Amino acid sequence: MAWDLCSKDDVIAFHPVTVAELKDEWSKMVEAMIREYQGQPYLGTATQVTSELHNGDGTKLLIVRKPPIISVSALEINEVALTASDYVIFDNHIALKSQNFTDGWLNVSVSYLSGATDVSADVRLAAITMVVAIVNYRKRAGADSSIKWGRTEQYAGEESPNLDIGLPTHLNEIMKQVLRRPKVRVR
Repeated sequence: MAWDLCSKDDVIAFHPVTVAELKDEWSKMVEAMIREYQGQPYLGTATQVTSELHNGDGTKLLIVRKPPIISVSALEINEVALTASDYVIFDNHIALKSQNFTDGWLNVSVSYLSGATDVSADVRLAAITMVVAIVNYRKRAGADSSIKWGRTEQYAGEESPNLDIGLPTHLNEIMKQVLRRPKVRVR
């Protein structure tokens, strides 16, 4: 499952490198980092989630465990199936229109297609940039002490400059600069 967030052609268009130099393992690592950072384990792919059980809590909202939701194939409360006109699908939750999820222990079952096959431009850019960073790192044979990677000044409360070097730090900084984390709103 490599090259879901960007293609080899995307990387080649961004940086002069040959196809033979690009390894599938790099794409897998970069994509895993981005998915974890974004909190979306199925970003760039789609997977079927069947019979995910939840506790009914008397509210109209059901937050799924594996967002984002593409479509819902089945929703049951106390083993009674609901129709598609009974609820509205959002990115990470399902909202009932005219009723509530009745209180109960594991009484709500939902089956849905999860993931996002269309990748946003910022996610694609982050993946391309991270693969290019790995290519450049490999060309330098791991020389971490270059000025490009290191930072000599230390500010109050920051980690030691010695911890702020190397490929993992560089890849994390790319994600922090390019990607926005989904915000959680608490009411």
